[in-house]
Amino acid sequence: MAFGGGSDEYFEARAGLILLLRQMGVTDSDILNAFESVPHERFVPDSHGEYAYRDRSLPIGCGQSITAPTILAGMIVALVPLAGAKVLEVGSGSGYSAALMGRMARRVFSMERHPELAAAAQARWRAIGSSNIVGISDDGLGGLEMQAPFDRILVNGSVTDVPEAIGEQLADGGVAVLAVGPANERQVLLRIERADDILIEAELGTVRLPPLVRGRARPSTI
Repeated sequence: MAFGGGSDEYFEARAGLILLLRQMGVTDSDILNAFESVPHERFVPDSHGEYAYRDRSLPIGCGQSITAPTILAGMIVALVPLAGAKVLEVGSGSGYSAALMGRMARRVFSMERHPELAAAAQARWRAIGSSNIVGISDDGLGGLEMQAPFDRILVNGSVTDVPEAIGEQLADGGVAVLAVGPANERQVLLRIERADDILIEAELGTVRLPPLVRGRARPSTI
């Protein structure tokens, strides 16, 4: 199967990913429709296009990587329902996860500390017509107080402790999903739900995600 640049070339590969998600227990039609309609190949480097629909993480520059589709799907499953939700995403990465959530949510605010990645993600959202995503080039671990509270918060990457802003900026009944644990080791995937002033945590299993670092990264120079 050839992989050049046209989305039609990825039809079978995309269908294979949807089948894999169904086999792992993803049944929510909104999530499956999002994975089917968002062209993953537009969010990976051209040099890795042939792997766009493999269940593996891929490098995206700035020492970062895009999360494997099944892991990402599991995190989004823990956030549903997303219909009508205002979402905060910490760590835009390639922009793929925000594009998926944007198919379901009312609005997504996506923060990325690496300026180059933030700019590339915004260009991709424009290219596929995702008009309800607001990209912000800044550290997201402090949240986005000016837009809080949020119905859903997704943290793309691991942290050693749950940032205070996550709980503080969740709306009543809101849900956050994040990986907590040592960098470069297995972490616990947590689902945090806010009920009045109480945060209820539930462990969803283990994952291994790259660590998120506080502070805005400096643009790289050539």
